[in-house]
Amino acid sequence: MPGTAVVSVVSGRRDHRAVTLNRSAAGGQLNAKQLSSHISNAGCADALLTLFAAHSASLDHIHAANLWNKLGKQRVERRHEGQLEQLVQRTLDLIPSCRARELANVSHSVAKLTAQRRRRRTPPGALAEGP
Repeated sequence: MPGTAVVSVVSGRRDHRAVTLNRSAAGGQLNAKQLSSHISNAGCADALLTLFAAHSASLDHIHAANLWNKLGKQRVERRHEGQLEQLVQRTLDLIPSCRARELANVSHSVAKLTAQRRRRRTPPGALAEGP
């Protein structure tokens, strides 16, 4: 189909979805509404980070907050760390344009991802043992 690129994402999860990016003939990028929709409908961390990689230059504060919110609900793997670092840097660039809601979404999602990462690094039973 002309003007359409399909990015198939294999996440190892049964419920992963392929991300279809409808690109305009002029710029090859999604408009703001399309990007928001694709972020909202992405089914796994791979799909979200693929969207970020393809559209990081056009990501605004609302897209970034939506992306973080969705990532906070996903299983993020160690292999994603490089892409997450790029997202952190882009998000830091957008902080001046963020309102309280976007900042809250980002903060909450980062906290969830940090807790997820700590749980993965903690051996079973170690939490019960204490310091």
